[in-house]
Amino acid sequence: MIRKMQSNLHYFKVSQENPEPHLDKEYFLLDKHPDLSLYLKNIKEIKELLITIRKLKNTKEDKKIIEKYYVQLFNTFNKKFSNCSELGCFVNACDTTRDLVQKDFKTFKIITDFYLAKRDVDDKVPANWVQAILDSNSSRRKGDLGERKLINILKKSGFQEVFNWVDFQKKDKIVAVFSDTVFSLEQIRQNLKINLETKKQEKKLDLLIKYSNGIFLLEAKHSNVGGGEQNKQVSELIEIMSLKEGGKDIFYVAFLDGTHSNVVLGNVSERAVRIKQQQKEILQYLQQNPNSFWLNTAGFKALFKDIIQ
Repeated sequence: MIRKMQSNLHYFKVSQENPEPHLDKEYFLLDKHPDLSLYLKNIKEIKELLITIRKLKNTKEDKKIIEKYYVQLFNTFNKKFSNCSELGCFVNACDTTRDLVQKDFKTFKIITDFYLAKRDVDDKVPANWVQAILDSNSSRRKGDLGERKLINILKKSGFQEVFNWVDFQKKDKIVAVFSDTVFSLEQIRQNLKINLETKKQEKKLDLLIKYSNGIFLLEAKHSNVGGGEQNKQVSELIEIMSLKEGGKDIFYVAFLDGTHSNVVLGNVSERAVRIKQQQKEILQYLQQNPNSFWLNTAGFKALFKDIIQ
C-alpha cells in the first residue's frame, strides 16, 4: 500500500457522501459544431437533389435520367457530414435505421419516394436547426471528455501526461491514455509485467496512472440516466474491480460520474433489483480486493490528494 493512502472502503464512503452534481461543465459542448458548415453544404445538396427528383417525376422524365439522380442522392446521403438531413431523420419513421439504408440502394429509393409523397421539401437549410440536431446527438461526441477531466485533475496535483515509455519510466507522477500504439494492451502488459485479464482480452481501459512505484489502471464511465446500456456500463466497471495482479502496488480503479453514479452509490428501493445486486457486488469486491477502488469525482480527488501528501 502506498504511504498515506487509506483503504478502498474509505474512498468509497467519500464518494457516497459527495454525490455528483446534476450539471458537470466538464461534459458541456457549448460551442457550435466545428464542422457545421460541412453539414450545411451536404444537407443543401440533398435538398436540391430531392427537389430535382420530384420535378423530374412530376414531368414524367425518362426513368434512366431520374435513376442517375437517385444514385447521386444515395451517394450524397452516404457522405460524411450528411447524417442531419430531414431525409436522414425520416428514415426512423420508416421503421429502419440509417446504417441499414446506407447499404441498400433499393430500400433507399423506396424511402425517398415515401418522403417526397408525405413531406414538404424546400431548399432552406437553417443553421440553427442543423445545430439543434447535432446538439441532440452530442452524447456521441463526449468520447474522451471523462479522460480529459481526470487528466486535468491529476495535472493540478503535479502529474504529467506522457506519450512514450521513456518518459513514463523516468518520472514519478505520470498519467497516460491507453491507445492502440504506444500504450497498447500488449505494451502495457509487457512493460509493467501484469496480466490485465479482462473477459474481453483485447479490451483497453482508459488511463494508466503512475505514482512512484504504484500503478493505477483506470476505467472511466459517464452516465446521467438509467437503463439497459447504463447497467451494462456499471457491469463492465464491476468486472474491472474483480481483476487482481501479483504486485502489491498494482491497483484497479472503476470510475463512474454523472447523476447515475449517485443512484449506484445511494439508497434505492428494494424493487430496484438490478441496482441492489450491483451495489452488493461492488461492496463484495471492495472487501475481497483491497487494491480495487470504486470512485466518483470526489473519491478520485481524495485518493490522489492523499497519495501525493
